[in-house]
Amino acid sequence: MTSTPYLSRRTLIGAAAALPLAAPMLASTARAAPVEPQGPWTQSGFVERGGGRLAWRALGPKDGAPVVLLHKLGGWAADWRGVAPLLGDKRRVIAFDLPGHGDSAMATPPPYVQTVPETAAMLLAALDELGIERASFAGNSLGGVVSTEIAALWPQRVDKLVLASVSLFSGYDRAALAELEKKRDAKVYTADWRPVPRAREGGAAGFGTLVPSVDVEQDASRARADRWIRPSERGVGLLNTQAALGRTIAPLLFVYGDRGHYVKYVETGKAMRHDAQIVQLAETGSFVHQERPVEVAAAMRAFLDADA
Repeated sequence: MTSTPYLSRRTLIGAAAALPLAAPMLASTARAAPVEPQGPWTQSGFVERGGGRLAWRALGPKDGAPVVLLHKLGGWAADWRGVAPLLGDKRRVIAFDLPGHGDSAMATPPPYVQTVPETAAMLLAALDELGIERASFAGNSLGGVVSTEIAALWPQRVDKLVLASVSLFSGYDRAALAELEKKRDAKVYTADWRPVPRAREGGAAGFGTLVPSVDVEQDASRARADRWIRPSERGVGLLNTQAALGRTIAPLLFVYGDRGHYVKYVETGKAMRHDAQIVQLAETGSFVHQERPVEVAAAMRAFLDADA
């Protein structure tokens, strides 16, 4: 896939004509936004929806068994570039930029909440446009929560489910979420919803990794998503992911590290889905697929290749 600057002049003019309300927002962020790294992708494009457009990258044969890869909160499709080419030459591997992340440009300014069901429905509509009725889903963090909700609400669309370092908690109501945000505002966001570098959040003990380059890229992808991170995070906070996981029926693989924020959810996953396979990698932080792509890809291939 050739690399192009984010929102060329021609693209910006076209977007301004098609989305007059969004043009000021896009113009104000395009100049300074970090560019998403290139990957092994052989296909790419955009799917236009009512709320904006979703960017996707893919590799593998178009008639191959589809696998959808979804990134973390404040991430981008490139998070999966180390895993994607290792999933086999007979699969069609598709990675999306989630709403407001990476190259996915939304038609309005960020709302207070971008709910998980909204994002899930938008992704399925995009898959419909790409002619994909059923796929396996793999997600990290936000992408794993979205994948879980898709598997819970639309089980007929999901072959298998892979959750790589995902928060599995029961969610908050609006009042509890508001109280939580008061405690986190100064540490995690500026007053105008912009994210601060993850280094201020505790490194590998929080949402960091043991690989410095992953932390550096994480700050770049978060800067790209900018004000869309917080609405998406609120959406995750309002979802009972445990309940959604309990409703899933697709064969399930958990892949976790042994340190960082997500470790505590390994036992939760075991309790909610006794039949799930679990792979836990030693000396690994919050983003296993970026820190240990070869091992994660091998675990995924074994899982995806096995009979259900």
